[in-house]
Amino acid sequence: MPPATRQAEDAVERTVERFRIGLEGAVGLDPELVMFGAQATFAPIFTGNLELRPGVEFGLGEVTTSFAVNMDVLYVLPGATRGTRWMPYIGAGPNIGLSHRGFATDDGDDVDVEVNGVEQEDDRNRFDFSDTDFNGGMNFIAGARNQGGFFIEMKATAYGVSNIRLLAGFNF
Repeated sequence: MPPATRQAEDAVERTVERFRIGLEGAVGLDPELVMFGAQATFAPIFTGNLELRPGVEFGLGEVTTSFAVNMDVLYVLPGATRGTRWMPYIGAGPNIGLSHRGFATDDGDDVDVEVNGVEQEDDRNRFDFSDTDFNGGMNFIAGARNQGGFFIEMKATAYGVSNIRLLAGFNF
């Protein structure tokens, strides 16, 4: 293969390695939620140890439903080189979230509402965000990932919708 072709191939590989997407699943501890989300990773930024990781998270619980947009910055700890099996990292970033807390009863009694003289069934939905709280907060992250793309982390959000989550996910 000619050297110019090899250099172009290496440049493309380096560029592709800078961008990754990932999926995550989590358990929220307070409030109790089952969460899932997706993120993109742009790295390195400024130095080899910094990464920008914007993402979205959805949470479903017995009482709480949530949606959040994160703009996290991760710092891979020194000494964690590409030759090591696990690379620990810490991070922080703003969190913008919507949350709805409410109780729904399913006691078998249908509530009927009269609209323009016509009786209709009142279909209330647990995903009704009409009484939604908008909150801003700050994420604090500690985690580790391996070279294959698997990661585990603990993420705590202070202010706004305070939440502690244990996450596992995979970056492609």
